[in-house]
Amino acid sequence: MNHRPEPAPDWRELAVCREVDDNTFFPSPGDVTGINYAKTICAGCPVQRACLVDALREEGGRAKSNRFGVRGGKSAGQRYAMYTAHRRRQQRAAA
Repeated sequence: MNHRPEPAPDWRELAVCREVDDNTFFPSPGDVTGINYAKTICAGCPVQRACLVDALREEGGRAKSNRFGVRGGKSAGQRYAMYTAHRRRQQRAAA
């Protein structure tokens, strides 16, 4: 009898945001209260890190203006700053 292990669940299946209205994670630009509220939800999520890693991977080299919402507990601007800092480190290491 061949027993194959069950595939690991996708991190999205364990995400706390599944139980929250999607609009919560896309507050209007400058809505600091809304951004902080979304970040608070992310802070209690068991898969926050996986979400952030996916967001950074998906957004890749997109400009700051092409990043939206709170993902992985970070705002679009914070994720852009993380990306640019990582890119600078890579460039220095290659030099």
